[in-house]
Order: sequence, then structure tokens, then C-alpha cells
Amino acid sequence: MLPYSIMISSFKLVWALAVTIGLITMGEGHLWQSLLGLTPAAGIALSILGLAAIAWIWEIIPLFVTSLLVLILNVVWLLPELNNSGLELTSSAFTAPFFSDVILLFLGGFVLSSSFARYGLDERLAHVVLARTGRNPAIAIASLMGTTAFLSMWMSNTATTAMMLSLAGPVLARAKQFRHFQRAVILGIPFAANLGGLGTPIGTPPNAIALQYLRDVQGHEFSFPTWMLMVFPSMIALLILVWLVLLRIHRGHTPPLTFEPIKVQPLSMEQWMIIGIALVTIVGWLTGPLHGIPTGMVALLPVVLNYGTKLLDPQSFRKLPWDVLILAGGGMSLGVAVSTSGLASNIVSLVPAQAPFMAIAAAFAIIASALSTFISNTATANLLIPVAMGLPESIRPPIICVIALACSVSMALPITTPPNAMAFGSGHIRVVDMMIPGTIITGAGVLAAILSLFWWQALGIF
Repeated sequence: MLPYSIMISSFKLVWALAVTIGLITMGEGHLWQSLLGLTPAAGIALSILGLAAIAWIWEIIPLFVTSLLVLILNVVWLLPELNNSGLELTSSAFTAPFFSDVILLFLGGFVLSSSFARYGLDERLAHVVLARTGRNPAIAIASLMGTTAFLSMWMSNTATTAMMLSLAGPVLARAKQFRHFQRAVILGIPFAANLGGLGTPIGTPPNAIALQYLRDVQGHEFSFPTWMLMVFPSMIALLILVWLVLLRIHRGHTPPLTFEPIKVQPLSMEQWMIIGIALVTIVGWLTGPLHGIPTGMVALLPVVLNYGTKLLDPQSFRKLPWDVLILAGGGMSLGVAVSTSGLASNIVSLVPAQAPFMAIAAAFAIIASALSTFISNTATANLLIPVAMGLPESIRPPIICVIALACSVSMALPITTPPNAMAFGSGHIRVVDMMIPGTIITGAGVLAAILSLFWWQALGIF
């Protein structure tokens, strides 16, 4: 008799092949057009989306292989249909996401993390954090999450996640036999980075997109403090909920974290150089509006400086988690397919414009969250906010703000956000480990975005 694991894997593969054949048949035979009223291009995009979702959730093949499969299907199957429909696109529309600003942010974050680990700076940082929070595992998780959320309010959540995962490395090493604690830490950091971006207008792109529309089209000007007052209660409540959910799902006895006392040595020249490179990079990210250099280009600074000065050797470059970069690129390439094919517009059109205000807000929040699960929150905001501009002027501003918040609370899958993908790349968690708490937090985040309307009304903002 076959081992149980092989039987389960075989069942997954057979089931996935059957669904794949069915989806390809429906897309190629234009059955989506007759069933759902989709265009041929949108039907093909729906088939590709379904295939990717099944493969990513079930982990039938390595996740990065699914991303490459998405790219192949986009170029070989979807692109000809898009060109036949009158769109003048080339394959670069689908390959460009694999070397986009987000991917460069990933790369820069990985190199920063590698340099801190190479020269023992992550160990020092871990001791500094734990010295101020105690060695209680639950408190340690809370402190790591709080630090991550605060940093993510001011800088890229991808870079923040890379730095905090590096900082958490020594903490995880001390408790490597306690898997539940490791998973809680690995998940808490990206979830906190995702939510921390809500806190400021510059924390995440959907915030900036919403404020730009409100200022340029609607005439609403929101100050930094006003935005923070609007979203801070939801952000804090969701961070506490994440902490409690992770402690509940990954409960188990973890003894107090023990750290052998370290003899503090003066920082070496190399360590000072690593710190200097990290600070220059962070300042570059924070001052982006002043100098106008894209964040991806700033993220290349640690790559060029660390390897150009030979602080890191080429061997460490080869060991970077390139599979995570391909995974993230596949998610963004899929987003291009969903947007350019018109599938996203079809989904949005299901919202009736004459429905009650709260129903419209809930519909937009749910759609924003669902789309952000598979495409970038920036692309989702760019898609939905212009659609919301077609709503009556009296309800337009609050709906736009709800969309901005809902775009940033999706975190169910590794492909949903760059921090999620980076955490998955650590090798400590499975898709299901992220999907269960991530789905809970996503649902709570959508509810928080809707309930924020009452808070904004109490403040007299709308």
C-alpha cells in the first residue's frame, strides 16, 4: 500500500489536472463569455487566475514554478487575444513585473538582511530589543510586531520586513525547537508591516493614491495628523487582533527566551560601513518625495555598495532567495493580466450604484480586499478609486478612503503582499500557516474599514 503522503499528493495532482483541463477548456472555448458575459480575453484571464490560485493554495508544484507558468500563459495564451481585441501590447507588459521597483525592493532588503547577519549586527539588535521588552515569548512577539508596524509607517513595508526578519533571526534560533513560536514570529512581522502602512499617508501606495484623488478631484485636503487620527484606531485594533490570533492559533508552551550574555565589542570598521549603508538606504526611502528617485533604485544602493566594496562576496549573492523574487513577480504579472483583460472591471461592475451607502461601502471594501489578494494593492487602488469617482459626490470621499484601507488589509497568501512572500521565503511556514490567520485578519480588516465610517462621522471629517 502506498504511503499516506504519496496518496494525498497523487490525489492533489489528479484533482489539479482535472480542474486545469476544465479551466483551460472554458477559457479556450469562450464558455466564460456565455456563462458570465465576459470577453474572450477576460475569460482567459479568469482561467489563468483560477489555475494560479489552485496551484498557490494547494502547493501542488513549487510556488515560483507557478509564477513562471503564469508568465508563460500570459504571453502565449492571453497576449494574442488582447492584441486581437485591439490592445497594442508586447510580452514586456507581463515580463516587466519580474524586474519592477517592488522586486528591486525585495533584492535590496535581502542584501541588507544578509549584510546584518554576516557581520553579527542582527544579534546585537536582537539583544537591544529583548533587553527592553523582557524574555516572555508573547511580549517578544508583541515588541517585534510593534517595532515593525512603527517602521512600516515611514518606510517601505518590504524593506521593514527584511530588516525585522533579520533582527528576529537570533530570537528564532534560541527557540528553534518550538515551531509554534517560530511561526507566530515569522507571521507577526509581515502582518504588522502590512498594517503599519495604514498609519500615515506615505505608509502604503493606496493611501497616497486616495489622497491624491481627494485633493485633485474632490477638493479635500488631508493633513498628516488628520489621516493618522482617521486610521490609527483601526490600525491599533487590528495589530492587537493579529497578536491574539497568532498566540491562539500557534499556542504552546515556550519557556522564557534565554540569551547568553555577550561581551559588547566596539564596532568594527566593516560594521560601521554596514550601518552607514543601511542608514543611507533608509533615508533615501524616507526622502523619496524630495529627491524623486524611485524606491527601487534606492534599494539597489545596498546591493552596489555591499558587493562593490567587497563587504559581501559573490557567493552570498548566489544564495539570495531568488525563488521569492520570482514568486512576487508572478503575482504582479497576474495582476497585469487581470487588469488589462478587463476582468477586474467586470468584477467592479457588479456593484450597483444606487444601493444604500453602507452596502456600497461594504461592496467596494470586499472587492478591494478580494482583488488585493491576487494583484498588488497599488494596482487595486488604481483600478477601484477611478470607478468610485463615478459615485454621487456626497458619498465619494468616504468610499475612496474605505477602498484605500481595504486594499491594504489583505494578507491571506504569500503572493498577496511582498512582506508575506518574504516571510514565506524564510522556509519556516507553509501556505496554510499563513492562509488561516491571514484570512481571519483580512475579514477583520474589511470590517474595520467599513466601521471606520462611523468614526470619521464622529470626527466630523465627512
